[in-house]
This record gives sequence, structure tokens and C-alpha cells, in this order.
Amino acid sequence: MTGAKKKQSVGGGLGETYRQLAPFMGLGTELAASVAGMVLVGYFLDKWLHTSPWLLLTGAAVGMVGGFYNFIKEIQKLSRLGTKNRK
Repeated sequence: MTGAKKKQSVGGGLGETYRQLAPFMGLGTELAASVAGMVLVGYFLDKWLHTSPWLLLTGAAVGMVGGFYNFIKEIQKLSRLGTKNRK
């Protein structure tokens, strides 16, 4: 059966789609975790040093900048890998 298409089982296409999307699925969680982590660090430092709300706001800003930096860097890397795989 050379040249004949293989018959796909039900859900076979869905599994392949999830395999292709898997690298992108964790990006939102990673972004949220970096922001939440830095906000928590800022909150507890504020409580300890009695500087409320400055370290919390600084932590939120650092978390957002760092999270978006990693998000964009990862998207670019995945885009390059996707371009290589299509050729």
C-alpha cells in the first residue's frame, strides 16, 4: 500500500493537535506564576520591613517585566523551532 493514506482512528487528529500546542499551553501559567511569586515576595517584605505598599508594587512590576520577557523569549524560540520543522 505505497502512496495510500493511513486511516486515522477517531481522535487521532486531536492528539496531534495537542502535541503541537503543548509547548504553548504552559506559557500563560508561567507568566502568571512569575507575577504572583514576585507579588508575594513584595507583600511579605512589606510586612517585615513596614514599607507598605512599595515593595509589593515593586514586586508586581518586576514580576510583570520578567514574566513578559520570558514569555516573548519563549514565543520567539518556539516560532524558530516551528519554522525549522515546516521545512
